[in-house]
Amino acid sequence: MMRRDILASLAAIGIAGAAPALAQSGGTMAQVEDSGQLRIGVTSAEPWFYKDPMSEEWTGVGVAMGERMAEDLGVEMVPVETSWSNAVAALQANQIDMMFVLDPTEERRQALDFPENPLFYYAMGALVGEGYEGTSWDDLDQPDMRIGVTLGTSLDRNITEMMDEAEISRFSSNDEAIAAFAAGRVDAVVQFHPALVVQYARLQLGEVLLPEPVEPVATSVGLRKDNDGAFTDWVNDTIGTLYAEGVPDEIFDEYLESRGVDPEGIPGLVREDW
Repeated sequence: MMRRDILASLAAIGIAGAAPALAQSGGTMAQVEDSGQLRIGVTSAEPWFYKDPMSEEWTGVGVAMGERMAEDLGVEMVPVETSWSNAVAALQANQIDMMFVLDPTEERRQALDFPENPLFYYAMGALVGEGYEGTSWDDLDQPDMRIGVTLGTSLDRNITEMMDEAEISRFSSNDEAIAAFAAGRVDAVVQFHPALVVQYARLQLGEVLLPEPVEPVATSVGLRKDNDGAFTDWVNDTIGTLYAEGVPDEIFDEYLESRGVDPEGIPGLVREDW
């Protein structure tokens, strides 16, 4: 008991200690400028983040957005590996400065700052077996349906709230959920439509379904809370400008082409163009 208490206290001191140091430096913006580095969280989740197994280089929509924004500040973009379920803690502990494609749920808003402007939009979809005849979320909510979802994501929360009958299996990454589908351990995998497009192109297995009702979901950038709002204001203005210029779609199309996928006819990330 004593050992656990001591470890817990040390952990709390370590996380809390980052905040005063950050405040003394003038907030996240001052820290980024002083260090010359913009640290973004990355995790295995195409098309947002992809680590090449040979070169170990990170690419993806989130990485490209980070590079654009780092260039705007005149600093180096540094990818830092984390997971969706650990991203909030990584931001709070000052291990990363930004987490792209982090949906601003009410729970996360209590722990993090988010810009007012959306990063871009996507829709919830499902990878289902060939010949599946359902068309709605209600059709998927059946006792004999096994649904895979990535732990700690907004999709995890949404599916948990939506499904009363289906069996839900949670996986630590998008890739693990897709592997379970390929192995027949789940009957469907729920992810956002850009990720499903990439997964289907890689597997050539099953069908991509956008169950009804189809509703656009705005995603965002998770930021650490601090007393100086300069960094949040800069992120808000920058992603607003990039969205208005159609940059998210350009980056998404470029990534699809790099993975051998023709972007023609695939809904992009700018809702107004759907």
